[in-house]
Amino acid sequence: MSTIFREYVKKIGSGRLTGRDLTREDSCKATVMLLRQEATPAQMGAFLIAHRIKRPTFEELAGILDAYDQVARPMQVLADAKKPVVLSSPYDGQERLGIVAPLTTLICSSLGQGIVVHGTIDMAPKHGMTCFDVLAALGVDLTRSSQVLTQQYKDLGIGWVYSPTHFPEAYALQTLRDEVGKRPPLATAELLWNPVGVGLPIIGYTHRETVDLAVGTTELRGGTPFVMVRGVQGSSNCTMFHPNLGFRWTQGMTVPESFRILASEYDLGDDDFPMLKDGRDLERHRELSLATLQGETTSLRRAAIFNSAFVLFQAGFCASLADAIPLATRALDQGLAYQQLQRLLA
Repeated sequence: MSTIFREYVKKIGSGRLTGRDLTREDSCKATVMLLRQEATPAQMGAFLIAHRIKRPTFEELAGILDAYDQVARPMQVLADAKKPVVLSSPYDGQERLGIVAPLTTLICSSLGQGIVVHGTIDMAPKHGMTCFDVLAALGVDLTRSSQVLTQQYKDLGIGWVYSPTHFPEAYALQTLRDEVGKRPPLATAELLWNPVGVGLPIIGYTHRETVDLAVGTTELRGGTPFVMVRGVQGSSNCTMFHPNLGFRWTQGMTVPESFRILASEYDLGDDDFPMLKDGRDLERHRELSLATLQGETTSLRRAAIFNSAFVLFQAGFCASLADAIPLATRALDQGLAYQQLQRLLA
């Protein structure tokens, strides 16, 4: 048993009248202890669920992110490399509708816009499919070292931070998080984390509260601009049928700037691709992703074009979303994105 960690549990778990928030420094220390498993499973589980019930403050989330930066070993974006878009979605994935983030990543990077994705596979509580499931199914080696990925990003404009390889301390909490059964504040921190520290994060969200947490936490950590979109199941994948609501924020804004985009306004409206949960969803995603990259008209094509155009526009690669759509289309029709995949497999 850790007497130090027990004090953190007592602070956040003592209820509305006597409970206290952690300082940013203590939140960082507690998270480092959690990541290094310097407390008992009972203490760690109690901490996670108590923090979930209490709800994290800006300072506590900033401390968690400080700990992530201290413990994780991600790739770097070198000073002479292009600044990336960092795609951020819930680490527990999607289990109802299709995933186009791998296609978006390949399309945008093939056009010259740097992309970094981060996440994992098989994370509780949803255990849904993630971008990394699909990339692995396409044959991409996710376990490349951070040093290799740093050079790969400089050469190809595409990189990733894969928890089992580049942040194994966080991945090792997977079983504990599954047993707790509810997303702890770590899940919010994962959304807000920018593991490479530069570029433009595009963050998926579900609840409006997450936007407020992002603004308050980011202000404490230096005010890096970000974009948030209420995508498919809280991901950064824009939906194809419903309006996509989102926010842009940069330092100095009192409130984030809201936006609303609809695929049908750009002649790309469609139904979102459903998962059938028959054991073949990942295989279907692999087949459809390959066919889409080879220029075929598939049930993922419109979503891939729309999401890629959204990213290109938000990054300032294009002056408007309408201008970005022909570029994303060309990347598929001329095989640029497929060639990018082949470079990753080489």
